[in-house]
Amino acid sequence: MSRTAPLLLLLLLIDPPVFGAVDVSGPAEFKGEHGEEVKDDLWLSGAQEMQGLAQLSWEYMQDLQCWLWPEKCEDKKNHMEWSWRSFGWDSLNLLTDWYAKVLESGDFTRNSINNNLTGLQWDLERRVHGQHLAVRQILTSLERFLHENNQQKTLVLSFHGWTGTGKNLAARIITENLYQDGQRSPCTRVFIPQLHFPHPSHVEAYKVQLRKQIEVVSSACAQPLFVFDEADKLPAALLQSLFPLLHPEETQDARSIFIFLSGVGASMINEVALNFWRAGRHRQEITLDDIDRPLRAEISQSKDQSLTHQLWIKDLISEFVPFLPLERCHVKLCAKDAIEARGLAYSERALESVIQELVFVPKEEKIFSAQGCKQVAQRINFMKL
Repeated sequence: MSRTAPLLLLLLLIDPPVFGAVDVSGPAEFKGEHGEEVKDDLWLSGAQEMQGLAQLSWEYMQDLQCWLWPEKCEDKKNHMEWSWRSFGWDSLNLLTDWYAKVLESGDFTRNSINNNLTGLQWDLERRVHGQHLAVRQILTSLERFLHENNQQKTLVLSFHGWTGTGKNLAARIITENLYQDGQRSPCTRVFIPQLHFPHPSHVEAYKVQLRKQIEVVSSACAQPLFVFDEADKLPAALLQSLFPLLHPEETQDARSIFIFLSGVGASMINEVALNFWRAGRHRQEITLDDIDRPLRAEISQSKDQSLTHQLWIKDLISEFVPFLPLERCHVKLCAKDAIEARGLAYSERALESVIQELVFVPKEEKIFSAQGCKQVAQRINFMKL
C-alpha cells in the first residue's frame, strides 16, 4: 500500500450524510424594506463556493470508496487517469485530480498576487548581503516583465553562484513580495532534485508528475512561479519534459516565472571577484558585463549536459543573475540577521565568534567564505550569546 493510503483512508471517516445534504443552490433571496428582492451576497459571501467544494469533495469521496472496494460499488465511476488495479501512483493521481477540480471550481488564487516591487527592492537590498549585481538584475528583470506591455509571457531567470551566497534567500524574497502567502501560495512551486526526483529509475513517472503540476498551477493562476533548487543536479532525462513548458504557448493565458538555482559558473564568478580584489578595486565596481560574457562563454563551452547548458543552447534563459562570493563583512551581517531573528541582542564579540568558526579561501588571502552564509545559523544555535 502506498504512503498516501492512510491519508485517503482518513478521508473516509467523514460522515457522508453531512455532504449528501448539502444544498448547492444559489444565494438566498429575501424581501427588503420596500418589498424588493435582495440577494444576500454579503451575508453568504463565499458560501456558494464552499457548498460547491463540499459537493465536489463528496462526489470524489464516493469515487474513492468505489475505487477501494469495487465489489460494494454498483456504479463505478472510472476517471480517465485512474486505474482500479493498482494503488501506488493512482492514489497520487486521485489527490492531484481532486486538487485540480477544486482549483477549477472556484477562484482560490484570487487576491493571491501582490507584485509588491517596492517591498521586493527593500527586502533584497536589506537582506541579501554583498550582491549588488544580483539585486539590480532581479529588480530590473521583474519590473520589466510585470509592467511593460509586451508579448513576453515567460520569464526564465538563472541564478548562478557559490553555495550560501543568497540564491535561495533571493528566490524566497521574490515569492514573499509577489504573492500573499509566499512559497505557500497556490501560485508557487519549489522543486528540489533530492526531494522530488531522488530515484533515477523513476524518471518517466517524474516527467509526468512534473508536467501535470506545472499545468495545474498555470491553469489556475495568472502568474505562476516555479523555483528549481540545485538545477544542475536535475536528472538529464527530466529535461525533455521541462523544455516545452518554458515556451509561452504552453502556459496558455498565464505569465509564468521560472527561477533556476545553479552552481554552474561559480568558479568563474569567484575568479572575477578575486581579480578585482587583487587589483585593489572594490567589489561594487564589478559590473554585469564583467561577469555576463565570461559566464555565457563558460556555459556555451561546457561539455556536460547540465540544465543551464541545455537552456542556453535552446535560448530559453531570459537573464543570467550572478551571485558573488561573500567576504567577512557580509558573513557578519548574515550572523547579525540570524541573531536578531531569534529576538536576541548581538555583540561584536558574538559576530567575531561566528567568523572564527568558518573557513575562508583562497588559502593565502582567506577573503571569501567557503560556504557563504550557509552554516551561520547552525553555528549560532550552538553558541552562548
